[in-house]
Amino acid sequence: MVLVERHLFALIDNDPGNEEPFARIPGNSAFLVHEDSVVVASDLEDQLARVRVEVWDSPPGMPVGEGFRPIGEVASVSFESGRIQLVNLMREPAGDEYVLTSPGPYRVRVWAGPQEEDTQEELEAYRFFERFVIHLSP
Repeated sequence: MVLVERHLFALIDNDPGNEEPFARIPGNSAFLVHEDSVVVASDLEDQLARVRVEVWDSPPGMPVGEGFRPIGEVASVSFESGRIQLVNLMREPAGDEYVLTSPGPYRVRVWAGPQEEDTQEELEAYRFFERFVIHLSP
């Protein structure tokens, strides 16, 4: 899960010398590639999004699951260190670091699922969430 605040989360290169990934931000339901990062803007302002990163050897098809839709256009990104991480707006890591076989470039496509409700979530602000799949392929 990734904590989404002000609609934003990112997939960034873990090189500590990288610039601020949130220096430029996309509109809602879109993503933006710049400076070794993929910044995603969700429909929900605050949520605990379920995000899956998939690295493919060839261009992938649509993710498995109900209601996924592409957001934004396919773009190209490189990750110079070859180590990537999902982060929240404060650049705090969410989940494991991914190690890539090369720095890229990669074609990136972001998919969003419909809003869902977690009835077990105690905090009202995080009761609704979205699912995202980030596909990377050569």
